[in-house]
Amino acid sequence: MKYLAPLAFGVSALVAFAMPAGAAEMTGKGVFDHYCAQCHGSSDGTGTLQLRRTRGNDRALLTERSDLTPDYIEYIVRHGLRSMPPFVPSDLTATQLAALEKFLAK
Repeated sequence: MKYLAPLAFGVSALVAFAMPAGAAEMTGKGVFDHYCAQCHGSSDGTGTLQLRRTRGNDRALLTERSDLTPDYIEYIVRHGLRSMPPFVPSDLTATQLAALEKFLAK
């Protein structure tokens, strides 16, 4: 029994270091910047270029669109689309996805 307390402390310390501080409490913009901006954050990102080619210039930048719904965002994020990989709950939590939906669905 005397070894359980140090063991429990050690495990909780490892868990704390494994998860980035505030990861579960990221803002929608924070989620976008962390997970999406590499491909969708600029006019020359690969996701933006693909959307420009397939959807047109007015739908290329996600942050400038007004036609995105939370259901559509959730579907695309969870299932992927063409070269965009799906983000499963272990990659992007439901809370983070909800924050992203709120940020993008205007």
